[in-house]
Amino acid sequence: MCSMRNVYDIRYEKNLIYVRSSDQNALLQDIPGGVYQDTVIIVYLYYQDTLSVYWPYIDGIPEEIDVCLISSREEVLGETRKHMEAAGRGGIRYILKENQGRDVSALLVAGADLIKDYKYVCFLHDKKEHYAEWKKDTELWIENLWGNMIGSAGYIRHILGLFLKHPTLGVLAPPEPVGDHFRTWYGYGWHDSFEITEELVRKFDLNTDIRKEKPPITIGTVLWFKRDALQKLFHYGWKYSDFNDEGLKSPRYLSYGIECFFPYVAQDAGYDTGTVMTEAYAARQINYLQHAANLLLKEAEVFFPVTTLAALDCYKRNKGRVIEFAKRNKEVYLYGAGKIGQLCLSMLRKENIQPAGFIVSKSDGNSVVECLPVTELDRLECLQRKAVIITVYKLTAQRAIAEMLEERGCRNYIIMWEEDHWG
Repeated sequence: MCSMRNVYDIRYEKNLIYVRSSDQNALLQDIPGGVYQDTVIIVYLYYQDTLSVYWPYIDGIPEEIDVCLISSREEVLGETRKHMEAAGRGGIRYILKENQGRDVSALLVAGADLIKDYKYVCFLHDKKEHYAEWKKDTELWIENLWGNMIGSAGYIRHILGLFLKHPTLGVLAPPEPVGDHFRTWYGYGWHDSFEITEELVRKFDLNTDIRKEKPPITIGTVLWFKRDALQKLFHYGWKYSDFNDEGLKSPRYLSYGIECFFPYVAQDAGYDTGTVMTEAYAARQINYLQHAANLLLKEAEVFFPVTTLAALDCYKRNKGRVIEFAKRNKEVYLYGAGKIGQLCLSMLRKENIQPAGFIVSKSDGNSVVECLPVTELDRLECLQRKAVIITVYKLTAQRAIAEMLEERGCRNYIIMWEEDHWG
């Protein structure tokens, strides 16, 4: 694997998250007049009954920017043409594609020759919920995709300004979707499609870093990009026959890999991938995520009582050390039978290590916790022959327990939390 950083880490470390106003009256960055002529916005539409959702976005595209509308359904193109003519919008290019490969083939096959004439490209497609209970989440996702890509004429100008201001920025995507039924934003973006994406990386011989533990940062084919950043992808010469739509329900469906593939192609070409969103959407997302994080962490605290990133870092740093200590000793006790002691027990049991019991300074009346005996320190015999893991996380308590153990002849102990990160 190459020594460069993963695209997910780069976005975080460089803070490649851009929030811009979609207010037409907001102060806009001056951009050279020719930039609009170097730009094309390509839209793939499939669902005839939802076309009205997308008209306001398409109507807001500056007339100086070329627009191409693609569909695999003649009736959709017909209705689209009718709307554009009624709106007085000319210069639109219409393409009827084969009904294979959906939005991905619309970009890579139908749009391949088109983008050769442009420097900046935006690609969008429509979306529809598959389940009635997902309707609210899907509506927010559509706002995410379309509003954060072409929210207004002024906002589009902001995006082009970002490409001009940051020469190494090659791709701008909407943020990972949030919603009651979605887990993508929380780092689960692969959806079992890592293997097909990794195969594409090998197939294209990309100089990039791809790892399963690092989630993708493009979820779908809605994005802005510099043509040069994805040139290697378009040079491949894709055909409709490359996409077997019978495999739509399989995580190895080619399109699912391509949806995550863009940042790695851009990295190979020397470009970064960032995320862009409107101020209005950023406010909604922050509000939603704070609410969701509170609900998730409060419930998870029962099983994993680690509630800060500093504590999580300390836990991860010491986990291996504690497990190795337990493996080296036959009779291991956990000092502390509370939440953290039980967390340590769970961690050891996952490694098929069964401690002998819990030790406490003073019993609260419980003689058994999680099927392990609980013994007061002064009642435990032959302490000098036992191994002890001090699980409490307060520094003062750790020191006091260590002193009590040594006073009773036990020097074979380890502290689970080397540092007090808990405040």
